[in-house]
Amino acid sequence: MTIKPLNIVMILLGSFIFSFGIVNFNMAHHLTEGGFTGIALILYHLFNWSPAVLNLIFNIPLFFVGYHLLGKMSFIYTLVGTISVSVFLYLCELFPAAIHLQNDLLLVALCGGVLIGLGLGIIFRFGGTTGGVDIVARLMKKYFDVAMGRTMFIFDCFVIFLTLITIGDYKLTLYTLVCVFVGARVIDAIQDAGYSARGALIISEHHERIGDEINELLERGVTQISALGHYSKTSRPMLYCVVPKNELTRLKQIIHSIDPHAFVSLLEVHDVLGEGFTLDENKQLIKDH
Repeated sequence: MTIKPLNIVMILLGSFIFSFGIVNFNMAHHLTEGGFTGIALILYHLFNWSPAVLNLIFNIPLFFVGYHLLGKMSFIYTLVGTISVSVFLYLCELFPAAIHLQNDLLLVALCGGVLIGLGLGIIFRFGGTTGGVDIVARLMKKYFDVAMGRTMFIFDCFVIFLTLITIGDYKLTLYTLVCVFVGARVIDAIQDAGYSARGALIISEHHERIGDEINELLERGVTQISALGHYSKTSRPMLYCVVPKNELTRLKQIIHSIDPHAFVSLLEVHDVLGEGFTLDENKQLIKDH
């Protein structure tokens, strides 16, 4: 696999958005963050040490440890993300935006969380990371079989608790918690944005016709699965197909027009790979992916 220029550009964009949110909302209004960034902000609020410099100091040792773990491409993307975050943090510190929200910390936490989550979501979406806890979590998973999400959650909780005992303001700590929560939700939204699809399980006596109509009208593949009714002990085929959310209404209309009594169960799909989503009809990678 080769390094993609688009990925580099998007990682740089995500790093700028993330840094802008950190400097102009969290730093400017005495909030912190989760992860190593949160520790850097605590040290900034206590000793006025630059988070741009601290970000590099924290991550340089991890680069040596995580090089073989990440692989060449992921390591390069992580290197770009980490260094660009430090550069943009420094530039945003030099040229801060005039955003005066001292009397509305809730709005600060919400805006900060959205920008931080948007920036990190873009970075993650295009294969990068900002180093820090992500590398630690991967190491914990590899050597101690601890889930990455658990490691990151525990570390974030530790940083939030550290915020409380060092800054000593429970109000700022709670607003920081709001910021972290909002950021996590935005990251999830960005990560799932490209896979906006639904899976449909369809049981009907007219399964052949329904499958044909889905193939013809929606141009979507359908899989027929053998199923056994637990109560009736009757074998019957069950259809399974995946469609984008914007085709869901048409799918329902097709099924209802053929069999109004069909049993349909819809599933939320978080990731779709293959023909019609990441591959075209010729099995070639769709350029957007």
